[in-house]
Amino acid sequence: MARFTPDQFAFAASRRHYLNRDDAIDFLKQMDIRMAVGHWSAGDFCDRFAPPGYHSDDPSFRNDFEGQCRRIKAAGVNAVEIHQSVFEKTLNGDLDPKAIERAQNGFLAELGMKVTTCNINTWTNPKFRLGAPCNPDPALRRAGLDEILKGLEICKLMKIPVLSVWPGSDGADYHFQIDYKQSLEWFTEALTTVNRKCLEAGVKLAIEPKPYEPRELYMIVPTAASAILVASKVNAACGGNNCGLTIDYGHQKMEATTASTACDLAEYAGVPVHKFDVNDARQGRNDQDLIFGTVSIPESVEYLYTTFLRNYRGWYSQDQFTYREDPTRAIERSMINFANLALKAVRVLACQPALDQARAKGTGPDVLDVVSPVLVG
Repeated sequence: MARFTPDQFAFAASRRHYLNRDDAIDFLKQMDIRMAVGHWSAGDFCDRFAPPGYHSDDPSFRNDFEGQCRRIKAAGVNAVEIHQSVFEKTLNGDLDPKAIERAQNGFLAELGMKVTTCNINTWTNPKFRLGAPCNPDPALRRAGLDEILKGLEICKLMKIPVLSVWPGSDGADYHFQIDYKQSLEWFTEALTTVNRKCLEAGVKLAIEPKPYEPRELYMIVPTAASAILVASKVNAACGGNNCGLTIDYGHQKMEATTASTACDLAEYAGVPVHKFDVNDARQGRNDQDLIFGTVSIPESVEYLYTTFLRNYRGWYSQDQFTYREDPTRAIERSMINFANLALKAVRVLACQPALDQARAKGTGPDVLDVVSPVLVG
């Protein structure tokens, strides 16, 4: 089935002007393009240069989960994704069912917000400094697995459709530090255990690759291809294709590829993409997590075009660290940029027959004759 209906294509064709905030919200709604925001994107931001946090001098800045959700709502977005640590009594401690109930029946219901994904956190606690499911200590490997399974429990309690695993501290800082094959086996074994339980619960499992950071040499799944390999191994062990990917736009820039190629590689391998994280970054740099659509408009449009072409219908979730900015304004700006570039991507998709003809010629100018009027017009 095509990603958009004829009526949706007609609606997009009628939007000939720049989309302001209200237009952007309406466009995403009419086109059934779903945007969420990671709760951390609406919080305070710390780095080694400002450890107290860039908003720590503002006594009115609420940095709890409710305060973050209220900023996301104020930016015009009605969906949030979380880390499992949001609903733990202490970091990597027991789950807090009362906090879940307060959120579900309280401010989330009041704001009309849904939770789209639960991510795990096995890197903030120093006990996981050498990894979680790949830790050299078998007791800590088990503790890392328990943290992932705790995220699944939250998914079950809150009816969250996706559990996403970003390895964080699993990897290496130095050559010879780990047996990479052994670590990859541990990681795959842990996710196979998780995926079996996800299948029982009707929850999708996603793996998020990243080349490095916080580990300085490499993370256990440094590339989209490696994540696809692990997901394929997990699915072969469990049956079906429940294990898939979270593709982060900026992580692909770190890898010096693109989110478009990662999307198509997953499609080629028969591995689903369960979630896209949207942000921006400069090629080959650190994980900058900039506002979406601020570095390369052609690349951003091609990325969205590719997700539409491959009939992706899941969430595009803002994962950005706009350290010195007002988080609400940054989230709003990212959403507006996203909608305007998505409009361009839909227009390119509407030109697919002409694009196919141009691609058959194999030259850059022929392709640019089709897409440039959309990109720069």
